[in-house]
Amino acid sequence: MRAAAWMAPEDLQLVERDEPTAAAGQAVVDVAACGVCGSDLHSFRHGLVVKPGNVLGHEFCGRVIDAPGVEGLATGDRVAVRPLIPCGECGQCLAGEPQLCSGPHDTDIGYGSPGAFAERVLVPRAVVGETVFRLPDAVDDAGGALVEPLAVGLHAVTLARAGPDDVVLVLGAGTIGLAVTRLLRLAGVGTLVVAELSPLRRGQATLLGADRVVDPSVEDVTRVVRGITGPGAYGLGARADVIVECAGAQPALATALKAVRQGGTIVLAGIYGREIGVRMDRVVEKELRIQGTVAYRDEFPLVIEHLASGALDAGQFVSHTFGLDEITEAFLTQADATRSLKVLVRP
Repeated sequence: MRAAAWMAPEDLQLVERDEPTAAAGQAVVDVAACGVCGSDLHSFRHGLVVKPGNVLGHEFCGRVIDAPGVEGLATGDRVAVRPLIPCGECGQCLAGEPQLCSGPHDTDIGYGSPGAFAERVLVPRAVVGETVFRLPDAVDDAGGALVEPLAVGLHAVTLARAGPDDVVLVLGAGTIGLAVTRLLRLAGVGTLVVAELSPLRRGQATLLGADRVVDPSVEDVTRVVRGITGPGAYGLGARADVIVECAGAQPALATALKAVRQGGTIVLAGIYGREIGVRMDRVVEKELRIQGTVAYRDEFPLVIEHLASGALDAGQFVSHTFGLDEITEAFLTQADATRSLKVLVRP
């Protein structure tokens, strides 16, 4: 079968690989669509957690070819897959926090085991409702490929604990930022502000429910928020109740520390990829709740429900679709925030 292998920074090559075969408790999925993730871009550019010959790709859906001994799963079923495979045995997994699994992670699809930028992919541990989720007919393949990143956004929103009277600031409107924007609006938050450099993504944030969008290169984000909330303590900063930092950039985090109110919450949803310098005194002075968020716990079913009902519309997130033989162009397009939202690859 054909697969796209990472060979070196910014070097993806189409190669032939053996067909995956499923042992008992595993599944082989014929890939219908796979999204290019921000973490894929880090790997593509810098070799983050990837070795030559690895096949990336973890935001995917497809149709089951084989699933020996997997209860509730049949050949032909359309599925979305949780690519981060929890061990199911560590303390975190047993406590219902599989996103914090302390297992070896050598079966994570796209990093530990071959990913879905290929015609077919092996699901190393297939459990319906845990790692494999059947898709209803109302969810098309684009929606199925978005289940994973939308679940990331939903987990961040759940941890943010924003209410109907809150002013919420989202920093960064890539896929996760846009997902957070839409899901915050569905959750009924009060005033929703989104800051993003890309005009395309600012426009999409408005369509997805932002009350106000800000271009940080033109406007001071903290000043905009101050205009809504009034100044913070001692006449400084602003009083946003909750800030979700999705950009993974030092200036965005610095803005969050200035714009959040005393006793407020900052949710860190971005990947920084390096050490960054910020003044953390603000965390102490304001007695802030700093909440990290990683991946997802049990959000896949609700995301699928939202997609099936139309509350989440895949067409509002996907801007480009490429074939597997156009994999490099797909990655370069995803990396260009001026012209892309979510990029999908269809083998």
